[in-house]
Amino acid sequence: MKKIILFLFSFVTLLVHADEGMWVMGNLSAKTDSILRQLGLELTPEELYSTENPSLNDAIVQLGGFCSGVVVSPDGLMFTNHHCGFDAIQDHSTPKHDYLKNGFYAKSFEEELPNEDLYVLFHIKTVDVTDLILGSIPEGATAFQADSTIDAMSLKLMKMVDYSGKGIQSEVNAFYKGSRYFLSIYQRYDDVRLVYAPPQCLGKYGGDTDNWMWPRQTCDFSVFRIYADKDNNPAEYSKDNVPYHPRKYAHVSTKGYYDGSFAMTLGYPGSTDRYLSSYGIESTMRTTNDVRYQVRGVKLAILNEAMQQSDALRIMYASKHASSSNYWKFSLGQNTALDNLHVIDEKRQLEKELMQWVEKDTIARGRYVGVLDSLQNFYTSNYEILYGRNLWIESFYSGSDIFSFVVRNLMRSREDDFQERVEKQYRDIDVETDKKVFLALLQNYIQHVPSERFQLKEIPQLVDSLYQGDYARYVDDLYARSIFARPEDMKKVHNFDELADDPMHDAAVDVLGAFFSVWGWRGNIEEFERLLGDGIREMNNDHEYYPDANFTMRLSYGLCKPIDFAPGTTGLKEEATSMVTTPRSFLNKHEQNPDNYDYRLIDPVYKWMKKGKFSQQYLDRKTGTLPLCFLTTNDITGGNSGSGMFDGKGRLIGLAFDGNWEAMSGDLKFDNALQRCIGVDIRYVLSVMDDYSHAKRLIKELTLE
Repeated sequence: MKKIILFLFSFVTLLVHADEGMWVMGNLSAKTDSILRQLGLELTPEELYSTENPSLNDAIVQLGGFCSGVVVSPDGLMFTNHHCGFDAIQDHSTPKHDYLKNGFYAKSFEEELPNEDLYVLFHIKTVDVTDLILGSIPEGATAFQADSTIDAMSLKLMKMVDYSGKGIQSEVNAFYKGSRYFLSIYQRYDDVRLVYAPPQCLGKYGGDTDNWMWPRQTCDFSVFRIYADKDNNPAEYSKDNVPYHPRKYAHVSTKGYYDGSFAMTLGYPGSTDRYLSSYGIESTMRTTNDVRYQVRGVKLAILNEAMQQSDALRIMYASKHASSSNYWKFSLGQNTALDNLHVIDEKRQLEKELMQWVEKDTIARGRYVGVLDSLQNFYTSNYEILYGRNLWIESFYSGSDIFSFVVRNLMRSREDDFQERVEKQYRDIDVETDKKVFLALLQNYIQHVPSERFQLKEIPQLVDSLYQGDYARYVDDLYARSIFARPEDMKKVHNFDELADDPMHDAAVDVLGAFFSVWGWRGNIEEFERLLGDGIREMNNDHEYYPDANFTMRLSYGLCKPIDFAPGTTGLKEEATSMVTTPRSFLNKHEQNPDNYDYRLIDPVYKWMKKGKFSQQYLDRKTGTLPLCFLTTNDITGGNSGSGMFDGKGRLIGLAFDGNWEAMSGDLKFDNALQRCIGVDIRYVLSVMDDYSHAKRLIKELTLE
């Protein structure tokens, strides 16, 4: 009886703690594989990842260097999130053909729209090269010498890859802050075309109001197709290209899921820092999140006002606004969660335990002595530099489009693609709006800069002497005299050096002077943070630690599970703690919040949802309703957007698109009890395509089970 109780206790513990982690494909341990099977995965390791035979790994793509996607048909059809395809949808939109507002559906291959610079990467193989990398570092090497050796060996290993196949590329990535290294090999396809996008009021339903919140009703998906040459090889865009035929594509499940059923995501999570010290977390809150939230709040207020003036400005700034507002709200949410969950206190307790462990055997563990003191000294002595650096980035490097273009050109080596950069940068710029942004962020920087040594030098003196301290007059005159503020004239300039006498060039030189003041810091912080992580893993050597996300292919697993700790959510009260949302809550938000732009619907969408005539095959078998969004306990972070969500048989059940407000600390500290992944149910996706848009040709491409 004791053995049975012990087994049950161990299994319950497993279920509670089984969901954290972003595991490297092809490097799953026997322990992790065992957990996957106990939770409900029916695929073999080879069906998940294989270098020899088609596997589910072959259906997952990295999209454009910022999102994930999943191939769902033998003709290269790919699902991702609406917000991942947002730039492409905006680029093809005009006031006359407003694909953002009304959606887009290509009724034939010929109508599918090409997208400059959009690409996908297919993951071919990952190899552990830790011994080769670390073994090449000479004994007694300085930090600089070690970094140089690592770079040289990484380059040597990448050169050894077989590049005989078209589009092959590789990269060496550091894991555990440089304690391990992996070489990943990919194949790149550059002809990716827009096939379908729902109306924005579906694809972005809830907008900033619901971002990072539950319950959600957002139909966050868009559809693209990958094209190849006649031999199925990567090729630049050509009208002669044909749909790509994948080694493997995902089958789509209309069966759904239930409370407690297995769920797995495959994709490219961007960045986490869960082994960061307590001092590093505190620094992130004060010098990164606080700064980002404050500065972007200033910028977003101006963009909001501009976008309400006309459809042209709304379309022009839609993507920029969405990108800026996403991490504006994230910064607030992460700080709130870190405070509410007492993450810093928890980290300090763990660090205290590490030091007690070290003191018991300082001979064997001597390399960890003093690591906490070094971390504390670094973050304390570099506070102003870290704060000033992020303030500078948000204000000037990522500030107004025109001025940031000048600053970035000053910072880069001279290249022959200047005209190409002008065309891209000036594609969506309203000069008057840009001028307002620059003025506001310039004044904001001067007001909040933490030290006089980081302050601008020439601009304030110029404003005082020639404009009687009036920054608005200075900026008006600057934009009036600068060729950078005349997009048509910029198209005639062939080289950045031709503009060295421009007044905005002079202003950027002054701003760049502040950059050099805030960019250097004292101390090798990465080495100390790496040592801390190594010490914690060594102290708890019976625990299996996954590496932080670094935009390499990862697997995350969990269970479909409702939420019971969200008293501040909006919408139907009964759905706040439900695992699934329905059309009823979708309509409730719209009808109960007539003045909230984020819940406004175009008439065709409202009438369709109100009638509720959804195909029987897309309805939940138990409730008879259309499921919209659902929750799992899977691990998720930025870059996971568009990741396929799969059941135990490896069938697609949804697309991951968000996390929840209560666990916004997740990039720094995963909370097993609170963390949730929000996905759009694939049946909602299919119903919008089929029942709303009548995109039968796309539905026929899918393998529905």
